[in-house]
Amino acid sequence: MSWLSDYEHEIATIRSGKLKPVYFLYGNDYYLRDTAVQSIRKSMGEKGISYDYSYFNAAELDANELQNVLFGTSLFQSTRCSVINNVKGLLPSARKIMNNYLKQAEASNVLILTAEEIDGRNAFYKRIQATATVMMTNSPFESEIPGWIRQYTAKLNRVIDLNAINELIRYVGSDMGKLSNEIDKVHIYLPEDHAITRDDIRKVSGYSKTHSIDQMLEAIGQRNKSSAVAICKNLIENGMSDVYLIIAMYQYIWKLILLKDQRLINSPDLSKQVRVYRPKQLEQLKFTASRFTLTQLRKAVNVLVEADRRVKTSSCDSISNFMITLEGILA
Repeated sequence: MSWLSDYEHEIATIRSGKLKPVYFLYGNDYYLRDTAVQSIRKSMGEKGISYDYSYFNAAELDANELQNVLFGTSLFQSTRCSVINNVKGLLPSARKIMNNYLKQAEASNVLILTAEEIDGRNAFYKRIQATATVMMTNSPFESEIPGWIRQYTAKLNRVIDLNAINELIRYVGSDMGKLSNEIDKVHIYLPEDHAITRDDIRKVSGYSKTHSIDQMLEAIGQRNKSSAVAICKNLIENGMSDVYLIIAMYQYIWKLILLKDQRLINSPDLSKQVRVYRPKQLEQLKFTASRFTLTQLRKAVNVLVEADRRVKTSSCDSISNFMITLEGILA
């Protein structure tokens, strides 16, 4: 059984209502991680459990705060579902608190720990793996993507042929989040019982040599400098306004800064504050914010101010300006 099959098996167990007190999700694929977290939350809701949901960045939790998260009780004694992102970032004093909790995890609560990668020699990771339900959430190999597409479409009661799969991968790549979005679009577009063909993919997904501003912001969030530079260059060459690019980047960075504010992160008005109203998109933005320190984000704001000054003084051409800008944001 492949790791992806193990992952799908555990997701099925979660959706059946059989929840474990601690989950450890390690890997770099946001789609798989988000699917696991949302499946856990949905299962808790379907069981009629009233619970408090909290999301924390490990590096921003001190020992006292972690003690309260793990061992404290809420005002109304409700069940807790807590996500601690990038658990490697916990300070040594906080790790001691975590180790104590793992020895006696509260069965009625759910704790979700995440890491982008795992070091099998690390004693802290070994303790987590020994007590948690471990789920690998790495992006699948390209050879595994066609099988996953067939599995995903089968859950929609659809059949997809090999030519359609290859066409979809050619348009979208192997990003599982984007693939699922495109399959969902095709599913909505087609009549029931209609098999998905290459022509259907072409009609619905389409293809454009021009990238979108969202793709550039996504590349920045992933700290993928080469991709961000290539997309930014493409946007400029296709007529994107310098001012619009700076505004879009600034708004994006500002949202990430807001998501570093612990006073807001668990607020019921968080979506309104950051102007992101889709739960899945908000969770992804939280995950993106965890990739940056507050110092890095503040520096990014200063870099964008300088980029705006260069635009107004025409001190360099557009492409050079944004190459400097992206270097400053992602260095």
